[in-house]
Amino acid sequence: MDSYKRPYRGTKIYVRKKDKNDNELVKLYKKSEFSEEAKEDIDDFLDESTEIDEEDVPVKKSIKKQRKKEQEKAEKRTRAKSALGKIVASILAVAALVFCGSIFFKPYFTENITEQSQVEAATADKIYYSPLTGLESANEKIASAEATCIMVENSTDARPQSGLTSAGIVYEAIAEGGITRFMAVYQDELPSWVGPIRSARLTFVHLSRQYNCGYVHVGGAANATSTLGGNGYRNLDGGYYEGQYVFRVSNRYAPHNVYTDAQHLKEWSDNKGWRESKFTGLKRIKPDTMIEPEKRNATSITVVMSGDDSYNASWKYDINTNKYLRSHVAGGAHMEVAKNGQQQQISTDIVIAMKASTVARPGTPYYDHTTTGSGEAFIFQNGTVRKATWRRANVTDELGFYDDENNAIELNRGHTWISIYNNTSGGRVSWK
Repeated sequence: MDSYKRPYRGTKIYVRKKDKNDNELVKLYKKSEFSEEAKEDIDDFLDESTEIDEEDVPVKKSIKKQRKKEQEKAEKRTRAKSALGKIVASILAVAALVFCGSIFFKPYFTENITEQSQVEAATADKIYYSPLTGLESANEKIASAEATCIMVENSTDARPQSGLTSAGIVYEAIAEGGITRFMAVYQDELPSWVGPIRSARLTFVHLSRQYNCGYVHVGGAANATSTLGGNGYRNLDGGYYEGQYVFRVSNRYAPHNVYTDAQHLKEWSDNKGWRESKFTGLKRIKPDTMIEPEKRNATSITVVMSGDDSYNASWKYDINTNKYLRSHVAGGAHMEVAKNGQQQQISTDIVIAMKASTVARPGTPYYDHTTTGSGEAFIFQNGTVRKATWRRANVTDELGFYDDENNAIELNRGHTWISIYNNTSGGRVSWK
């Protein structure tokens, strides 16, 4: 084979068809600088037996490159058209599905989206109220929280008490020897400090049943404690949990020194697994209404429950707060004291005086009030008085107050104090 020489400008290149001995030439050519410059042209020339001038190479090369570019552009246009066709087909397919879906599934989606929107709107706008007080609650959980009923003593040695004004409802009735006792009912807020806590009495045990509340006491009369052991009652006897959920304070002497607070009350109920109470509560005014001054006919109230005026109550209407301030008929303003020692006069938004019959407790000089059936009542709110009938079929029913046409009487939203006086020993209510 002839030796291969690198071509220089101005020289001619003789190219012939390949034979079996040309492989070496091809290898040399591929390694050459020239092959990098005109590789495509040489490949063509190897298949031809044509003599060309060096000056012809750039021309042929330019023409072929232009042809190749045009071919590549044509291929790109073809691919683009194909891709565009696929995209258009996909869009049409999706559009068809959407159209079909709008026909067949529009009612379903529309109905469910609308329903969801309505639920969300209703939830956002819904206001929750405490069934105990009628006051607005922060959320549904608080509005259905467990109620707590606490027995609070009212002997002169127990005064001033703690936690009564913050109770949603306070029931008051004679416990023994002409001395009244209180059952303070809480739900939307627990007392920061409450006491002195005393023993259970059947009158209050029966009243507690309507709230499905935790009933807090320390011991009690036999008929009361035996009733608390039955179904439907939540018995919280501090006599078994002294030092854990209830505590004796050092500035009072026994038995007038048992107290507790919100934290321990909640722990007590939680450990029992009690977290909610369901009841309807008294009917409330929507919204609260104020009464013109000339219609206020009961701004001073006296409720006689005992033969000892130390345990009879008087109330004064405060026009500035629309509340009633409590005093003892003998003994002055009825005060309560916070844990830090600060005192304030007990007040409430509504006062109800309720007449009830009594039943003697067998073997004792004591008696219990009957809070089932019906009887006379007087409702004081906004500086006015209204006669009513209280009614309750049995202990599991809620106590209600009705007008002459058997309609539930609407009460202001807020705290209520219900004093029970008996109809056999001079009990009465008066006002001016």
